[in-house]
Amino acid sequence: MKIDGARPVGATGGSARSAAHAAPGFAPAVQGGERAAAASAPSPAPSLEAVLALQGGLAPDARSKQARRGKRMLDALDRVRAALLGGAAPATLREELRALSRDAERTGDEGLDAVLREIDTRAAVELAKLDRAAGV
Repeated sequence: MKIDGARPVGATGGSARSAAHAAPGFAPAVQGGERAAAASAPSPAPSLEAVLALQGGLAPDARSKQARRGKRMLDALDRVRAALLGGAAPATLREELRALSRDAERTGDEGLDAVLREIDTRAAVELAKLDRAAGV
């Protein structure tokens, strides 16, 4: 076979051979002479939060919701400390701590759950102290 380098390379337009002349293992699978559809573009990868949420079986915002609850609980505990240092035990802070404690739920993240349990334990201790001081 002789290779001639002077011949220009053009775009391939398809084979002029019919399906009857093609090798039997390479016959087109499409019936009636139709062309196969072009491959579609790949879909974008899902976000990391969505993948983690699917693995954990949680809504994507459950982790952030509980993290915000933990922060609000810490803020309320700080206000309780400031109130006690000032000589008061406000009932509104007790109710806020109780409400935040009721909203606790697991996130599936062991580290976050451990921190939230510690915050909840501290809030329970402070609630017990406030209840005792109020005579409840």
